[in-house]
Amino acid sequence: MTGPLDILSRCDTPTISNALNMLRGKTTEGYTRGRPVATEPGAAPVAGYAITMRIVTSEAPRLSEAALRDIRYAHYRAVAAAPRPAIVVVQDIGTEPGAGALWGEVNVSVHRGLGVSGVLTDGAVRDLDALGTGLPILAGHVRVSSAQAHIVEIGVPVTVFGLAVAPGALLHMDRHGAHTIPPDLLPHLPAAVAALLARERAIIDLTRDPDFDAETLIRTWEKMSAAH
Repeated sequence: MTGPLDILSRCDTPTISNALNMLRGKTTEGYTRGRPVATEPGAAPVAGYAITMRIVTSEAPRLSEAALRDIRYAHYRAVAAAPRPAIVVVQDIGTEPGAGALWGEVNVSVHRGLGVSGVLTDGAVRDLDALGTGLPILAGHVRVSSAQAHIVEIGVPVTVFGLAVAPGALLHMDRHGAHTIPPDLLPHLPAAVAALLARERAIIDLTRDPDFDAETLIRTWEKMSAAH
């Protein structure tokens, strides 16, 4: 049986955004700003529940090595125990976000092995040619160094590319960016997506008709508006 999460995995993020607009009206909230670096531009869209953390890459750690290790291990355990699918969402709160890359070949391999489906971060990524596939990342920067990268908090609200994300929030992301999915609207998304795609297909097919003109388009829009 097809459910809401199946619909999310088959649609790009702009389509999901348009469907949400149909359900709740247009808004300027709930989606990322800026132009993220996509490590796998051709990857399929990813939907998942947020596992959040805050990092610093531009300054040396204030915590002891033991404390830093405890935070890192706690993060691994949180990832292993989190609902699936899962997206790790990382905010770099240093004075220079993205000064160094937390995400490289090894860290990506670790999180892919732990079953993470995607990563959203305003921090940096590196090792682009060695990352492999299966864990798409949207990052704020590309850097050659890890600099002072370390985790400072896990399981806390974060803001990445202007998008506020709470732990456990449902996200949808692809090369365009990411969008939060309000839980109360999730059950209604399949029908909204189906209606949206039908309307878009009708307009696109209309434009390919040899007799297509402005008046034909206007009449069609009027009929669609009356039907809704």
